[in-house]
Amino acid sequence: MALRKALEARDRGCAFPGCGRPVSWTDAHHFVPWAAGGETAVDNCVLLCRMHHTVIHHTGWEVFIGHDRHPWFRPPLDPARPVRSREPIRSNARRTMTAAPTAAA
Repeated sequence: MALRKALEARDRGCAFPGCGRPVSWTDAHHFVPWAAGGETAVDNCVLLCRMHHTVIHHTGWEVFIGHDRHPWFRPPLDPARPVRSREPIRSNARRTMTAAPTAAA
């Protein structure tokens, strides 16, 4: 219960870039799967709506905790743009009033 509340406070809903689905529509996703030894902890989980949870599992997206302790997303490789396509994207929910990439650093 405490873990869920901490994720809700940090992510404030689905954290996938551009998604605005509320906390009540989300499930916790482990970055490192529990079955592969990943721990159930704030720094190994992110809240995702059902649609984006499926996207993460089936399309090659990666999720990780950045230096700012927020989730960051790395899209799947785009063969047409191999270098730029793998640049990390900030999570949807941020506790800041600016879009500067280092705002929550």
